[in-house]
Amino acid sequence: MRSFIFDFNGTLYQDCPMHLAAWGRFYEKYGIPFTEELFYRYMCGPPNDEIIRRMLGDGYTDAEVDAMSEEKEGFYRQIVLDDPTLQRLTPGAEEMLDMLKARGIPYAIATGSIRSNVDFYMDTLHIDRWFDYGHVFHAHDGIPGKPDPAIYRMAMAQLGYAPEDTVVVEDGLAGVHSAIGAGVKSIIAIDTTLGAQAFKDIPEVVAIIHDFYGFERFLA
Repeated sequence: MRSFIFDFNGTLYQDCPMHLAAWGRFYEKYGIPFTEELFYRYMCGPPNDEIIRRMLGDGYTDAEVDAMSEEKEGFYRQIVLDDPTLQRLTPGAEEMLDMLKARGIPYAIATGSIRSNVDFYMDTLHIDRWFDYGHVFHAHDGIPGKPDPAIYRMAMAQLGYAPEDTVVVEDGLAGVHSAIGAGVKSIIAIDTTLGAQAFKDIPEVVAIIHDFYGFERFLA
């Protein structure tokens, strides 16, 4: 049996447009030019503190950056709350997670999201149907963001599975390289953020999907 570790944002949940809009609101407030190109080049995968310091500079304390991070995520969560059609997982994800749970297959989340967003997903998207907090690894003090491999190493240790017995599902290059750095050789890329072409030359990417229907084919 293999274990499965999923990225969340852009993978189990298609929320890149909401993050794009939230970062736009955030940087408009601070008078910083912002484009969609900047978003996809620098903001898909890294933690908020890295993104904020890249755009605003290093002249802020950790506490100030943390407050800015919460401010941006507040914009994001409000966007989701304002539109119930945005409160749905990626097509096929619910059925896939039901299947993994019913078959007793180990799985976890490794996400760059902060804890307040994880709480939001538990309450608003009801991912507590499949995950408890012990199986959602998220950005917090002491865990470097992707592409550092730490978060995937932690998730594998919690599940008790070696890299060769682990499958990672990711939508971003930072996450793919994080998993590779942790020793994972089987990565499934979902093409909803960057498109399929971004992953075609990465040997560890064994499949490219667009949704989670038929995911049982990867259990063997």
